Amino acid sequence: MTESLAWVADAWQSANLSASDLYITCALGLSPQQLAERMADHEPVEVGPSLTVQEASRMVDLTQTYCVGRIGRSGDWSFIVECGGSEGWSLDPAVSRGGAEILILDPRPDDPPSFFRYLVDGELRLHFELGFGYDPAGTQPDLLRPALEAAGVIPQEDRVDVLLGKDEELSPLEEKRRVLEVAGEHFGLSLPRKVIKHGRLPAVVTRTSPPSSW
Repeated sequence: MTESLAWVADAWQSANLSASDLYITCALGLSPQQLAERMADHEPVEVGPSLTVQEASRMVDLTQTYCVGRIGRSGDWSFIVECGGSEGWSLDPAVSRGGAEILILDPRPDDPPSFFRYLVDGELRLHFELGFGYDPAGTQPDLLRPALEAAGVIPQEDRVDVLLGKDEELSPLEEKRRVLEVAGEHFGLSLPRKVIKHGRLPAVVTRTSPPSSW
């Protein structure tokens, strides 16, 4: 049984972890190292020893090292969990060139809201805020709409109770949890919560300069 992605929303608000240590990018069609190489602002990219999230975070000095990622694989998906100055949702869509699929879960702790982004073959397919309603952009804005409606995140316009203002109101956290759960089910993506939060994963420096959004 796969684990729901809802835990990511909880971890972003955890008192024991910093959301700036949980920028998550996942890829279908790339190995973990290939994903890191496409995201990095330098060459060559060397995979180092396995680190905990706290150890990776301590490597970020904002002088020579701006972002450190920890890489792994879950099922068919590769993933990287970054600490520090990640590009996040502003990552160049070219990272998905050659038919790769990229999912970005960006907490944006210093400048909410959080974002979800889906890239395919160099193209933005879907982009929207997490926890503040649903106003999607991209070439497939309705990709998740039916599932989000079924999960109670998006009201169905033809329902009488919605028109009367009786639909369930979700907190921003619960909305994030449901959206991420829907996304995980749709894309067949599950991430190892215990390993990411408490375990060790091979580390790689992804940025030696500030991200473009700074």
